[in-house]
Formats: sequence, C-alpha cells, structure tokens
Amino acid sequence: MRFVHLKLVGPAIGGVALFIAAMATVPYFGAARIDGEARIQQETLVKRNLALWIADIEFTLTSWTIWDEAIAKLDTTFDFDWADRNIGASLIGTSRTRFTAVLNPDDSILYSRTEETVATRPFFSRGADRIVADAKMLVADVRRRETAPKSPGIPKPIAASRIEVIGQEAVLLSASLFQPDFGTARLKGDRAPVLITAMPIGGSLKDFFGTRFLLDDARVSPLTDVAPERARTEIAVSPNGKFQVLSWRPPTPARDMLYQAMPLILTIFFVLMAGGVLLLRIAQTTAQMLVARERQMAHAATHDVLTGLANRALLDSVYDEEAAMGALVVACLDLDGFKGVNDTYGHAVGDDLLRAVASRLRADARTEDRLFRLGGDEFAILMPAVTLADAEAACWKLGEALSAPFYLSGAYPPGHRIEIAASFGLCHVTDRATTCDAAFRAADDALYTAKSLGRGRVVVGQGLDAGAPGAATGELRRMAASLRG
Repeated sequence: MRFVHLKLVGPAIGGVALFIAAMATVPYFGAARIDGEARIQQETLVKRNLALWIADIEFTLTSWTIWDEAIAKLDTTFDFDWADRNIGASLIGTSRTRFTAVLNPDDSILYSRTEETVATRPFFSRGADRIVADAKMLVADVRRRETAPKSPGIPKPIAASRIEVIGQEAVLLSASLFQPDFGTARLKGDRAPVLITAMPIGGSLKDFFGTRFLLDDARVSPLTDVAPERARTEIAVSPNGKFQVLSWRPPTPARDMLYQAMPLILTIFFVLMAGGVLLLRIAQTTAQMLVARERQMAHAATHDVLTGLANRALLDSVYDEEAAMGALVVACLDLDGFKGVNDTYGHAVGDDLLRAVASRLRADARTEDRLFRLGGDEFAILMPAVTLADAEAACWKLGEALSAPFYLSGAYPPGHRIEIAASFGLCHVTDRATTCDAAFRAADDALYTAKSLGRGRVVVGQGLDAGAPGAATGELRRMAASLRG
C-alpha cells in the first residue's frame, strides 16, 4: 500500500521539488547577472572618474605651459632666475606639485627643482635624472602628439600622466608640452621644451581612491594578486613596469538580498505565491539600490567635489540645450585676490573660501541660471531668457555679494574676515549656430579686459569671433600672464 501511495504521490512530490528547485535556481542566476552588470557599470564609472581627475590636474598646468613668455625664457634664451621663480617656485608654491623639471627639445634636463619637505621620500630622493627617466614613456607620447596638425588660435594642451608607486608612496607623474599662446614668441626649432611634474597623492592609494569613489574594501596590489570576484581597474605602475591595480568588493545588492530572503523562501515550501511576492520585493529593492548607486556615481562624475557645482563634463551639453531654446548670456567670472588668500593662509582656507563663494552664487543667482566651476578660482554662469542689460545688472549684483566680507570658521585671521572681489566677462549668444567654445572664448576675452581694468569689474564682450583673439585682447592676456609669477 505504501508502495502504491509512493507511486501515486511520488511524481507529485518530485514535480513540486523540481519546481521549487527551479524557483530557487532562477533567482540565483538572475541575481548573478544583475550583480555582474552592476560591477561592470561601477568599473566603467571609476575609470571615467579617474580619467576626469587626471584631466583636471593636467588642465591646471596650462597656466604655466601655454604661455608665450615661457617659450621666450626657456627655449629662445634660457633664463634660470625666471624659470626658478615662474616655474619651480610658482608650481610648488601654488599647487600640490613637489617636483618640477624642464626638458630641452632634445629631452635633456634644462632645469629641475624638488621641494625640500619631500626630498628624503623614496620617490623624490632618487634625484631628477631617475624621475625624468620614469617619465620617458610620457615624454614620448607628448612628442608624438606634438607633430600632429594644430588648429588656429590658442593651442589645446598636450599632456600625458600616470600614477607611479614606490613602496607605499604614490605620485602622479605628468609630462606637458610648452606652447605659445598668442605667438609673440616662437620656437627655435621643431620641438618645444617639456614640463615634468610630480605630485604626491596624500595618504595611501587605497584610502585616496576608496574614499573618493565610495568603494568597499579598496586595495592596491599587482594584477596577479587580485581575486577573480573583485572589481578592478589599472591605476598605477611600479618602477619595474608592473601594473598596480585598484580592486574593491563590487556591489552585490541582488545576491545580498537573495541570501537574506533564502531562509524564508525555504520555510514557505507550500506557499509559492508568498514566495513570488517576496522575490518581487527583492527585485524592486535591488533595482532601487542600483538606480541610487548609478545616480550617485553619475553625479560624482559631472560635479565638482569641492563646491558641488557642475563641472566641465556637463558644460557642452547644457550649453547646447540652452542655446537650442533661444538666446542666452554666457558669463565667465574669476575671483580677484584669491591667490593671495591661498598664499597667505593656505589651501585649506582657500577651499573653504571656494565653498563659501559657491554658496553665495547659488543664493544670489537666478533660479534658471546654471552655475559651473571650471577649475581653480574660475566659474561660469549660463543665463537663459535674459536681456544683455539684465544679465549685466545681475553680474554687478553677484559681484557686490562676493565682495562682501567672508567670515570663515577655524583658526583664520583675527576676526575671521576675508575680503575678495570678482571680475565678470559676458558674451551675448543670439545665434543657435554659435558653438560653446566660441561663446566661452568671447566671454573669456571680456573677462581679461575686466581684470585689466581693476578689481570687481563687469565687461560685456564686443562680439563673437571664431578665430584667434584680437591684438588688443592678446595684449591684455599678456599683461595678466605677466602677473602670474
């Protein structure tokens, strides 16, 4: 009788068991696929953020490398005192760079300087020759791109960078080509000098990138030491040529939620509908976590970490969107006196001041205006649906707001009072065919005119010019450039 019962009930039990096994297997493989996609997405976003961070560092070097006077003093006739003051001391004093070197057109060392506080560290103690030798591949890449055809106007930066690791010390090593900006100085030969810079990365690599990119259990190790299940991206190279890999525990929201729900699923053997509802909730929670992580990483890639304002990555797309809707005003602004604050009180105070400036811009700009931080103390505003006169008045109002004293917390000057000003350059865009580069070039020319007139000025550009700046603008730029030393 039992055998008969088994024959009658056995297939049903087996069918139910197979169904439950299938129900358990399908979510498992589905979770593995979702987690795999989340890992690939996060690896892509980390690579993009790393490239944007390095590109931002390379862009700041253009203040020294795209400069007629640098060509005249380094290539045409070498002036050691000028190089030491305007390249070595200026870079080390106003940025996180701690080693600078200038290479001749034949790639031999023309000038070098190491900041004293890092001279005994493993990377810097090897001397200028070894550091420059480490940058050989970067220099070769710059030389290759130097021969490419160039468009008229102010040249685009030509630079290459990589992170190098010696022991526990990580350094961003960069090679940047010196280029004339307005053609008042010309190269003696076919090749220009090259700037080599080394910038220590504070703390350990795993802490720096793990915190910056919100990574779980970040580690830096050779590729061969990375477990297959860990997400990874190449970030550095050691002196022996071996790549150092940043790896981390990838997000597994689907698997984590499935493991939490598995005991409950097994306990409701006969309640398949309840199990289906639970799986639906798991899938919904997983989707929400993935969307939240994607938005978080996407925001980090397109916004300035310090001020929270949009960065250059969003500039072209936002400009095209606003220009397609009608006329707009492009405003470039630069803080007057910010370098003195950095030099006097340090970069920490400068960072606090930039955050305070961004807060005032948000508070006093129009609701429809789009704010950007371009780098350093440079900001931009896209002002749609406004007349040129109203835009100029709005910029004067913003200038008044920024010229009011700043009271910053911390151990700052007596009274905690810092005063700066802001200069504005405006360009009125009425033609939808005007490119973002052309509009910002015109606004930038107006900004240089404003800065040449004194602190806290607002100047409206005279018109758009797709070519090189005029002679008057070029003279103003050279006057501003001569003050950078």
